[in-house]
Amino acid sequence: MKQNDEQSCCCKDLLPLMTKIVEQNSILIEQSANKEQVIMQLVEQIDGSLAELSENMQEYDEPGGSTFLDG
Repeated sequence: MKQNDEQSCCCKDLLPLMTKIVEQNSILIEQSANKEQVIMQLVEQIDGSLAELSENMQEYDEPGGSTFLDG
């Protein structure tokens, strides 16, 4: 019976530790999700900036533009 008492005591001690681990894991998962959201926002901003730059470059490269530098 002594072994059962020791196991019971051990399990009672482990329960708060396991609860704390689960709570910390939940916090880490939430932080990871927040980081993913920030990364996706940055990717969208970069994509928009690249699209705008590409548009501007096409306007710049169009023939028939300024003849200021043409000899």
